[in-house]
Amino acid sequence: MEKSTSCGVLVFDAAGQLLLCHATDSRYWDIPKGASDGQEQGAQTAVREAFEECGLRLLPAQLREIGLFPYRRDKELRLFAALVRHFEAKSCVCSSFYMDRRGRRRPEMDGFRWSAFEQLPRFCAPSLVTVLTQELSLAGIHGQLLYEVRPIDAVLAPRGGLGIDHFERSP
Repeated sequence: MEKSTSCGVLVFDAAGQLLLCHATDSRYWDIPKGASDGQEQGAQTAVREAFEECGLRLLPAQLREIGLFPYRRDKELRLFAALVRHFEAKSCVCSSFYMDRRGRRRPEMDGFRWSAFEQLPRFCAPSLVTVLTQELSLAGIHGQLLYEVRPIDAVLAPRGGLGIDHFERSP
């Protein structure tokens, strides 16, 4: 069985919290992640997903590649990280939609929060918790980002504003 790859971004603030998105119609919170549109490189996919799922505008050059990790039996997770200045998570907005079982158009993500690393098992699916707490050292990644880069000023899409077509992608 060929595995698919999901590309995601770990969005840290300087205080060491991780941005989480609540998956609509699920009990779990997630990170912004998803599949390539077929023409993207990994960082481009992660940037697009952060924009679509959170309204967060990042550039591929602002991401640090973390690596490729087993995620589920049929999927791998390619992760990137970014350090941003803290912002109100409730100001995030999802511009990616799906049709639910009743035929209603619903956002993929319907809530946003900052989470301390030790709270992740309480909020996230077991497969994501395994990657984030056993495969990775989130504190180590956060510390390295603090040492290497300045926090990025978070630029969020306006509510009800521009779609992904208005988002400038890097080559």
